[in-house]
Formats: sequence, structure tokens, C-alpha cells
Amino acid sequence: MSDPTSPIGWGIQLAKLWTSSGQTFPVRVKDIALEVTKARFPEPVGCVIPHGISGIDGMLSKRQKKKDWCISYDETVTVPGRINFTIAHELGHFLLHRQQRDTFQCGQLQMLEYDSPESRRIEAQANTFASYLLMPRNDFDAQVDGHELSFELLGHCAERYETSLTATALKWLEFTTEAAMLVVADHDEFICWTYCSQAARRIGAYKPPGEMLPAGVLEEIRSKALDARKFRRVAPGVWHPSEEAIESVIVSDQFEQMIFLVRFPFALSVDHEEEPESDAFSDLAEKIQGLR
Repeated sequence: MSDPTSPIGWGIQLAKLWTSSGQTFPVRVKDIALEVTKARFPEPVGCVIPHGISGIDGMLSKRQKKKDWCISYDETVTVPGRINFTIAHELGHFLLHRQQRDTFQCGQLQMLEYDSPESRRIEAQANTFASYLLMPRNDFDAQVDGHELSFELLGHCAERYETSLTATALKWLEFTTEAAMLVVADHDEFICWTYCSQAARRIGAYKPPGEMLPAGVLEEIRSKALDARKFRRVAPGVWHPSEEAIESVIVSDQFEQMIFLVRFPFALSVDHEEEPESDAFSDLAEKIQGLR
């Protein structure tokens, strides 16, 4: 079996290796990191251990004396699924970038917004690899096909793959044919970032960072208790100038954020020039600080 050269190629190959061996989800990234690299590389990943360093989600370090590599992670992280994604992210650095340097330190900031374009590129690649390893497209399709997309359904997928709700939602937006977007706002009611599916981009759906949440949305969230299981039909002019939307929202008290899932199921497709293919984790690396 030849080694892939891209983050997507590596993610797909290792996910297939995991499922074809009869294993179930979630993918145990630690096992893959130790066993696969031992079989394929002269200087493999020799250990995957907690490091107890606050502010550093994950690290990949070369151990010169042992002639191998160590993946370590912050075991105190409380966000469900974040540790699994972090280990996968560091494995991505090993597979794709270990020839470039001997140490990688990845915190919330570094994962998506390093200072240099090159650092942003390799962080985005590690995120992309992790998403394809942990959330294989064919299995994700099997979980969501025939169901109306909701935070509850995305939560089921997040539990299955041991990933965060945000990472899971971004993966769905990456491949869905539905016009939909994820909008994250702070508790001051300003938008932090938006990520749109390709179909949503084609109808011009987008809310820029720094903009206030729409007035119709603010009235609703101030007057009612929010329930992620409930949908709200929203008139044109709120989330989109001319399209009706279906909205649901959850509140993250830990990160002081509101996360909106906005779908445009009644939108008619509009012919545009073909857009270059991209993935959510690569694109979002240019826009936000903090993913998992």
C-alpha cells in the first residue's frame, strides 16, 4: 500500500483501514498512531500520552535518543471530542510535516491562526486530515440521510465520532448539497464567524464577523428560552434578503457563544460559475481562532 501525499488521502486511507478491519466508531486514533506508524516508518510514533500543559492542546515532538516521536495532549480539556480531534491533528502533523521540523505545539490559537501563511497552511492540513479520519463521508451520509438536519442529529454524530459539535457541523456543511450555514456569535450578540455550504454561497447567504445578529433573531432569543431541539421558521429579510430560513440555536456557556444552524430549504439554486472545491477546515482556518 503506497503512502498518500495529501491530508485528505491520508485521512481516507486510514479511515478505510480502520473500518475494513472490523473496528467500530469512534476511531481510536491512539491505536492507529502507534500501530500504523510502527509498521510503516523507521521512526514511528512511540507514545501517545497526556502532558498536563495548560494552553497547549497537543504536541508532536521528536525524541532523538529513542529515534521516535511522541504525541501528547492536554488531558484537562472538558469539551467532548476535543482530545480525540487533537490526537488526530498531531498525527496529521506526523504524516504530513515531520520532515519540516522536530516539534509542533498546537493550542487554540495555533490550530487555526498562526502568524505566517505557511503555519496556517500546515495547521489547516492537520485539521483536514483529522476530519477525514474521524468522520468518514460514507458513514456520515448513513447517519444523516433521510433525516432532517438538526443539532440533535449532529450531536448524535458527534458522539459517534467522538468529535465536538462544531467540528461535526463543519464536516456536514462541507459535503451537503443543502443551502445552510453555521453562525457563531458572542454573548454581546455580535457575529464571530460564519461558514456556509456551497449551495448557501451560491444564493449569497453569509453574515460577516463583527455584524450584529439580525434584529428578528435578537427579539426571539431575548424573549424565549432557547432549545436546540426546536426549529423556528424565519421570514425573508432576517438571515437572507429574499430567502425564508429554518433556524435552531444552542448556547455554549463555557465559551460564551451562541451557535446558529440556519438552513434555507426553500431556496432555488442559482447558476454560478463553478467554484473551486475546498473543505471546511481549510477555509475556516483563514477566518477564525478556535475550532474544536
